[in-house]
Amino acid sequence: MSFLDSLPFDRLLWLVPIFFALHNLEEAPFMENWSKRLPLKIHPTVSTRQFVIAVTFLTLGGFLVAYFGLEYLANQTGYLIVLGIQAILLVNAFVPHIASTIRFRMYSPGVVTAILMTLPFSFYLFRRALSESVLNRAQFWILLGIAPFAMVVFALISLQLGKALDR
Repeated sequence: MSFLDSLPFDRLLWLVPIFFALHNLEEAPFMENWSKRLPLKIHPTVSTRQFVIAVTFLTLGGFLVAYFGLEYLANQTGYLIVLGIQAILLVNAFVPHIASTIRFRMYSPGVVTAILMTLPFSFYLFRRALSESVLNRAQFWILLGIAPFAMVVFALISLQLGKALDR
């Protein structure tokens, strides 16, 4: 990842919302059909339009948070906020994407970018953040501990917003 090594840390963090957007682009077109085909209902079926609205708000939110954190705070706090987004994406790669692909033995929308992009980038980013003392181990574990709860809250809010705006 020599290209990534050449990027200053604050510029590297801009890849977080960019990769998030690419992940959402993989997910959006397939979510409705996937959720209808599930042998076990893990969540209500969401229409493609509702899901696109939801992930559009999440993606824009990711860019806005990154912009605010990196351009206005431009310090440890700003970095931690953006690293928090990546922690959510790391958890999201495992649950639901990888877990549901294994459990249901079928493609889960988002699993390709989760495996090929989110996981390697997350490991690289967090290793680099730790090695450059942008993040310490305690902060890393706190981010990972908060991430599942934040992921659920943001997902529920955005899906409700998608349903409300789809009427």
